[in-house]
Amino acid sequence: MLTMSKPKKYRGITQYLVSDIDTQRADIVLIICGLISGLVDGISFVAWGSFASMQTGNTVFIALGVSGQPTYPAYLWVKSLVSVSTFMISNIFFGRFMNFLGTKRRLTYVICFMMQSIALLGASLLVQLHVVSPRPEDPRAPIAWNQVLPISLLAFQAAGQIVASRALEHDELPTLVLTTLLCDLLIDPHLFRKVNPKRNRRVACFVTLFMGVMIAGGLFKLTRMSLGLWLAFALKMAITVSWLFWKGATFKDGRDGNQRAGEHV
Repeated sequence: MLTMSKPKKYRGITQYLVSDIDTQRADIVLIICGLISGLVDGISFVAWGSFASMQTGNTVFIALGVSGQPTYPAYLWVKSLVSVSTFMISNIFFGRFMNFLGTKRRLTYVICFMMQSIALLGASLLVQLHVVSPRPEDPRAPIAWNQVLPISLLAFQAAGQIVASRALEHDELPTLVLTTLLCDLLIDPHLFRKVNPKRNRRVACFVTLFMGVMIAGGLFKLTRMSLGLWLAFALKMAITVSWLFWKGATFKDGRDGNQRAGEHV
Protein backbone atom coordinates (compact mmCIF):
# COMPACT_ATOMS: atom_id res chain seq x y z
CA MET A 1 0.00 0.00 0.00
CA LEU A 2 1.25 3.43 -0.94
CA THR A 3 1.29 6.02 1.87
CA MET A 4 1.37 9.75 1.43
CA SER A 5 3.98 11.48 3.59
CA LYS A 6 4.35 15.16 4.26
CA PRO A 7 7.02 16.94 2.23
CA LYS A 8 10.19 17.44 4.26
CA LYS A 9 9.93 21.22 4.05
CA TYR A 10 6.33 21.15 5.28
CA ARG A 11 7.26 18.85 8.16
CA GLY A 12 10.06 21.23 9.10
CA ILE A 13 7.76 24.27 9.25
CA THR A 14 5.10 22.37 11.19
CA GLN A 15 7.71 21.03 13.59
CA TYR A 16 9.04 24.55 14.16
CA LEU A 17 5.59 26.03 14.81
CA VAL A 18 4.55 23.39 17.33
CA SER A 19 7.89 23.49 19.15
CA ASP A 20 8.14 24.95 22.65
CA ILE A 21 9.60 28.41 23.18
CA ASP A 22 12.09 29.56 25.78
CA THR A 23 10.10 31.57 28.34
CA GLN A 24 13.16 32.96 30.12
CA ARG A 25 13.12 36.28 28.24
CA ALA A 26 9.36 36.44 27.73
CA ASP A 27 9.23 39.07 30.47
CA ILE A 28 10.35 41.57 27.81
CA VAL A 29 7.15 40.95 25.88
CA LEU A 30 4.99 41.31 28.99
CA ILE A 31 6.66 44.58 29.94
CA ILE A 32 5.81 45.92 26.47
CA CYS A 33 2.27 44.67 27.02
CA GLY A 34 2.20 46.92 30.09
CA LEU A 35 2.87 49.87 27.78
CA ILE A 36 0.01 48.73 25.53
CA SER A 37 -2.32 48.51 28.54
CA GLY A 38 -1.45 52.07 29.48
CA LEU A 39 -2.17 53.28 25.95
CA VAL A 40 -5.47 51.42 25.76
CA ASP A 41 -6.80 52.40 29.19
CA GLY A 42 -5.67 56.00 28.83
CA ILE A 43 -7.64 56.32 25.59
CA SER A 44 -10.64 54.32 26.77
CA PHE A 45 -11.11 56.29 29.99
CA VAL A 46 -10.64 59.75 28.50
CA ALA A 47 -12.79 59.05 25.44
CA TRP A 48 -15.52 56.76 26.76
CA GLY A 49 -15.41 57.03 30.55
CA SER A 50 -14.68 53.33 30.94
CA PHE A 51 -11.62 51.15 31.32
CA ALA A 52 -10.71 48.38 28.90
CA SER A 53 -8.08 46.66 31.03
CA MET A 54 -8.38 47.83 34.65
CA GLN A 55 -11.49 45.96 35.70
CA THR A 56 -11.26 47.17 39.31
CA GLY A 57 -12.17 50.66 38.11
CA ASN A 58 -15.01 49.29 36.02
CA THR A 59 -16.35 47.34 38.99
CA VAL A 60 -16.42 50.57 41.02
CA PHE A 61 -18.39 52.27 38.24
CA ILE A 62 -20.88 49.38 38.13
CA ALA A 63 -21.35 49.45 41.90
CA LEU A 64 -21.88 53.22 41.83
CA GLY A 65 -24.43 52.76 39.06
CA VAL A 66 -26.57 50.67 41.40
CA SER A 67 -26.98 53.76 43.61
CA GLY A 68 -27.60 56.02 40.61
CA GLN A 69 -24.16 57.62 40.57
CA PRO A 70 -22.81 59.48 38.75
CA THR A 71 -25.87 61.44 37.64
CA TYR A 72 -24.32 62.26 34.27
CA PRO A 73 -24.06 60.49 31.98
CA ALA A 74 -26.83 58.09 32.79
CA TYR A 75 -26.06 54.39 32.21
CA LEU A 76 -22.30 54.92 32.30
CA TRP A 77 -22.17 51.70 34.32
CA VAL A 78 -23.45 49.73 31.32
CA LYS A 79 -20.23 50.31 29.38
CA SER A 80 -18.23 49.18 32.39
CA LEU A 81 -20.42 46.10 32.67
CA VAL A 82 -19.79 45.28 29.02
CA SER A 83 -16.04 45.63 29.55
CA VAL A 84 -16.00 43.41 32.66
CA SER A 85 -18.24 40.78 31.03
CA THR A 86 -16.14 40.68 27.87
CA PHE A 87 -12.97 40.45 29.93
CA MET A 88 -14.32 37.52 31.96
CA ILE A 89 -15.55 35.59 28.92
CA SER A 90 -12.27 36.27 27.10
CA ASN A 91 -10.26 34.95 30.04
CA ILE A 92 -12.18 31.69 29.82
CA PHE A 93 -11.66 31.59 26.06
CA PHE A 94 -7.91 32.30 26.09
CA GLY A 95 -7.31 30.00 29.04
CA ARG A 96 -9.04 27.04 27.39
CA PHE A 97 -7.66 27.82 23.95
CA MET A 98 -4.05 28.05 25.11
CA ASN A 99 -4.36 24.85 27.12
CA PHE A 100 -5.79 23.12 24.05
CA LEU A 101 -2.95 24.22 21.76
CA GLY A 102 -0.20 23.90 24.38
CA THR A 103 0.82 26.68 26.76
CA LYS A 104 4.47 26.73 25.66
CA ARG A 105 4.12 26.19 21.93
CA ARG A 106 5.24 28.83 19.48
CA LEU A 107 2.06 28.50 17.42
CA THR A 108 -0.06 29.18 20.50
CA TYR A 109 1.46 32.60 21.04
CA VAL A 110 1.45 33.51 17.36
CA ILE A 111 -2.29 32.77 17.12
CA CYS A 112 -3.28 34.32 20.45
CA PHE A 113 -1.34 37.53 19.92
CA MET A 114 -2.58 37.72 16.34
CA MET A 115 -6.15 37.65 17.69
CA GLN A 116 -5.26 40.42 20.11
CA SER A 117 -3.73 42.42 17.26
CA ILE A 118 -6.87 41.98 15.16
CA ALA A 119 -8.97 43.23 18.08
CA LEU A 120 -6.79 46.35 18.33
CA LEU A 121 -6.98 46.79 14.56
CA GLY A 122 -10.77 46.62 14.73
CA ALA A 123 -10.94 49.23 17.49
CA SER A 124 -8.54 51.50 15.58
CA LEU A 125 -10.61 51.26 12.41
CA LEU A 126 -13.86 51.99 14.25
CA VAL A 127 -12.39 55.28 15.46
CA GLN A 128 -10.44 56.06 12.28
CA LEU A 129 -13.53 55.63 10.10
CA HIS A 130 -15.68 57.63 12.55
CA VAL A 131 -17.99 54.71 13.25
CA VAL A 132 -17.22 55.73 16.83
CA SER A 133 -16.57 59.43 17.46
CA PRO A 134 -12.85 60.26 17.81
CA ARG A 135 -13.72 62.98 20.30
CA PRO A 136 -14.10 62.58 24.06
CA GLU A 137 -17.60 61.90 25.31
CA ASP A 138 -19.59 64.88 26.59
CA PRO A 139 -20.39 64.03 30.24
CA ARG A 140 -23.93 65.42 29.90
CA ALA A 141 -24.71 63.93 26.50
CA PRO A 142 -26.61 60.65 26.10
CA ILE A 143 -24.36 57.62 25.88
CA ALA A 144 -23.34 56.61 22.35
CA TRP A 145 -24.02 52.89 22.51
CA ASN A 146 -21.71 52.12 19.60
CA GLN A 147 -18.84 52.84 22.00
CA VAL A 148 -19.32 49.37 23.48
CA LEU A 149 -17.85 47.95 20.24
CA PRO A 150 -14.27 49.24 20.69
CA ILE A 151 -14.52 48.76 24.47
CA SER A 152 -15.34 45.08 23.94
CA LEU A 153 -12.48 44.62 21.48
CA LEU A 154 -10.00 46.28 23.82
CA ALA A 155 -11.18 44.22 26.80
CA PHE A 156 -10.84 41.06 24.69
CA GLN A 157 -7.18 41.72 23.90
CA ALA A 158 -6.46 42.73 27.49
CA ALA A 159 -7.66 39.33 28.69
CA GLY A 160 -5.29 37.66 26.24
CA GLN A 161 -2.37 39.53 27.80
CA ILE A 162 -2.98 38.48 31.37
CA VAL A 163 -3.64 34.85 30.42
CA ALA A 164 -0.34 34.87 28.50
CA SER A 165 1.49 36.18 31.57
CA ARG A 166 0.23 33.16 33.52
CA ALA A 167 1.04 30.70 30.76
CA LEU A 168 4.54 32.14 30.46
CA GLU A 169 4.95 31.72 34.23
CA HIS A 170 5.60 35.39 34.94
CA ASP A 171 2.84 35.92 37.48
CA GLU A 172 4.64 38.99 38.80
CA LEU A 173 3.77 40.73 35.51
CA PRO A 174 -0.03 40.79 35.14
CA THR A 175 0.42 43.63 32.56
CA LEU A 176 -2.98 45.17 33.44
CA VAL A 177 -3.16 46.13 37.12
CA LEU A 178 -0.73 47.90 39.41
CA THR A 179 -2.24 47.32 42.87
CA THR A 180 -1.01 43.74 43.23
CA LEU A 181 2.20 44.52 41.39
CA LEU A 182 3.08 47.38 43.76
CA CYS A 183 2.16 45.35 46.82
CA ASP A 184 4.36 42.44 45.73
CA LEU A 185 7.15 44.86 44.90
CA LEU A 186 7.12 46.68 48.23
CA ILE A 187 6.75 43.63 50.49
CA ASP A 188 9.58 41.81 48.74
CA PRO A 189 12.07 40.97 51.51
CA HIS A 190 14.86 41.30 48.94
CA LEU A 191 13.65 44.64 47.59
CA PHE A 192 17.03 46.34 47.97
CA ARG A 193 19.16 43.38 47.01
CA LYS A 194 21.54 44.15 44.16
CA VAL A 195 20.40 41.17 42.06
CA ASN A 196 16.61 40.79 42.05
CA PRO A 197 15.09 39.97 38.63
CA LYS A 198 11.46 39.94 39.82
CA ARG A 199 11.85 43.38 41.39
CA ASN A 200 13.36 44.71 38.18
CA ARG A 201 10.51 43.28 36.11
CA ARG A 202 7.85 44.77 38.37
CA VAL A 203 9.48 48.20 38.32
CA ALA A 204 9.81 48.05 34.53
CA CYS A 205 6.16 47.06 34.10
CA PHE A 206 5.04 49.88 36.41
CA VAL A 207 7.09 52.42 34.45
CA THR A 208 5.91 51.23 31.03
CA LEU A 209 2.24 51.20 32.03
CA PHE A 210 2.60 54.71 33.48
CA MET A 211 4.35 55.84 30.32
CA GLY A 212 1.64 54.29 28.18
CA VAL A 213 -1.05 56.37 29.88
CA MET A 214 1.08 59.51 29.55
CA ILE A 215 1.66 58.86 25.85
CA ALA A 216 -2.05 58.20 25.31
CA GLY A 217 -2.94 61.47 27.00
CA GLY A 218 -0.34 63.39 25.02
CA LEU A 219 -1.39 61.91 21.69
CA PHE A 220 -5.03 62.51 22.53
CA LYS A 221 -4.32 66.17 23.25
CA LEU A 222 -2.04 66.83 20.29
CA THR A 223 -3.54 64.61 17.59
CA ARG A 224 -6.45 62.19 17.39
CA MET A 225 -7.58 59.32 19.55
CA SER A 226 -6.94 56.82 16.78
CA LEU A 227 -3.17 57.46 16.75
CA GLY A 228 -2.77 55.96 20.22
CA LEU A 229 -4.79 52.92 19.17
CA TRP A 230 -2.68 52.50 16.04
CA LEU A 231 0.46 52.64 18.17
CA ALA A 232 -0.94 49.94 20.46
CA PHE A 233 -1.80 47.83 17.41
CA ALA A 234 1.71 48.26 15.95
CA LEU A 235 3.32 47.16 19.22
CA LYS A 236 1.04 44.14 19.56
CA MET A 237 1.66 43.16 15.95
CA ALA A 238 5.42 43.44 16.48
CA ILE A 239 5.09 41.07 19.44
CA THR A 240 3.10 38.65 17.29
CA VAL A 241 5.82 38.56 14.65
CA SER A 242 8.54 38.23 17.29
CA TRP A 243 7.11 34.88 18.42
CA LEU A 244 7.95 33.46 14.99
CA PHE A 245 11.64 34.10 15.65
CA TRP A 246 11.68 33.49 19.39
CA LYS A 247 14.36 31.21 20.80
CA GLY A 248 13.23 27.62 21.27
CA ALA A 249 13.23 25.86 24.61
CA THR A 250 16.11 23.61 25.64
CA PHE A 251 15.33 20.56 27.77
CA LYS A 252 17.40 18.66 30.31
CA ASP A 253 18.09 15.86 27.86
CA GLY A 254 19.90 18.34 25.60
CA ARG A 255 17.24 18.47 22.90
CA ASP A 256 15.61 21.72 21.95
CA GLY A 257 11.90 22.36 21.52
CA ASN A 258 12.13 21.85 17.77
CA GLN A 259 13.65 18.39 18.13
CA ARG A 260 11.09 17.28 20.69
CA ALA A 261 8.22 18.61 18.58
CA GLY A 262 9.47 16.45 15.68
CA GLU A 263 8.48 13.35 17.62
CA HIS A 264 4.82 14.37 17.35
CA VAL A 265 4.71 15.64 13.76
